[in-house]
Amino acid sequence: MPKTHPNESNHARYLSTKYFASLDGLRAISILAVIWYHDPLLRLLWRTGFLGVHLFFVISGFLITTILLREKSQYGRISLRNFYIRRTLRIFPAYYLTLGVFLLACLTTGELRGEPLAIYLPNLTSFLTYTSNWFVFPGGWSPANPHGRVIFVAAWSLATEEQFYLFWPWIVALTRRWFTPAIVMLLLIAANEIVKLRDGYSFFLTGFPLPIIIINSIATAICLGCLAAYALHHRKSFNIAWRIFGQWWSAPLFMAIMLLACTVPNDAILHVGRMFYICLSMVFAVMSVSIRGEHVLVPLLSNRVIRYIGTISYGMYLFHPFGINITDRFFAFSKAWPALQYCFIAGSTIAIASLSYWTYERFFLQLKERFTPRRAKRTAAVPEPALAE
Repeated sequence: MPKTHPNESNHARYLSTKYFASLDGLRAISILAVIWYHDPLLRLLWRTGFLGVHLFFVISGFLITTILLREKSQYGRISLRNFYIRRTLRIFPAYYLTLGVFLLACLTTGELRGEPLAIYLPNLTSFLTYTSNWFVFPGGWSPANPHGRVIFVAAWSLATEEQFYLFWPWIVALTRRWFTPAIVMLLLIAANEIVKLRDGYSFFLTGFPLPIIIINSIATAICLGCLAAYALHHRKSFNIAWRIFGQWWSAPLFMAIMLLACTVPNDAILHVGRMFYICLSMVFAVMSVSIRGEHVLVPLLSNRVIRYIGTISYGMYLFHPFGINITDRFFAFSKAWPALQYCFIAGSTIAIASLSYWTYERFFLQLKERFTPRRAKRTAAVPEPALAE
């Protein structure tokens, strides 16, 4: 009987993995960092928490592409209809609920009925159509609001992700050679980096032609996550990756590199190429905790609490402005102690997201299961992520 090469058995084990538990831990780290960053007072203490969104992007690109590749390998085709139904059921209900709650809050709350409502209403069309990353800029500028702040800043990242998945599944489904999608990803990354180098390394360009703004809004992090999925899906590239990311020391090493990369000063991130390397460190971290399930960080990234936060992270991302507002309104005394203030914000956000998840989102998640391939239903397919998810 022929012997199986160790790397071949590792690859088979990876392909049979139905659930990457450690990625819930990374989602939890991401959302907790984003919540910290979006509170004005806490942001003064640590200004790079926004990088959690880019880690979400990497995870999303990796998981969605893994789902598509496995479906194509198993069935010889990808049901794009079912893919988009699943995405719609996962993303749209909570997103549009949040938009409605924001509008209701602006209409009924005295302190929001003035300037915030005047800002929110003109930009509502962009929020509804997932185009806010082209027309509404979280830095404070928009065509409807050239000098003021922007309400519902979380919309830009969801718009970026949804635009990406309008075309990416088609490329995976319709191309025959594995390197064609990889070339597309590399070209998108190159176009995005060239625009940033030429027009100023900024996440949001203002006053530029729309095609330049669209290219600038491409998420390099998502592209890199997609490339990582291809690298681990195919046996030859997996064998190479295993030597780097599959060792006992790989997960702690690449997690440490990622965390170190994310501690650079805020202004330094905008230096030429720095953001690319930060996203690359995130990709390496994702690969190192996904390529094998028994790495040494499992107790940290896969314990019950951290996994639960990762599970409801999409709702936390949408609803965390309400957590910040609740803390400002009812627990203002905590501002004197940043750690306490953060606990109130995070706790309030977890409570709201849990309520949304258990009473509303789960209904649509159960519907989503009807649109998974039959055999995948019996074998519990890889969970599809929410944001960055």
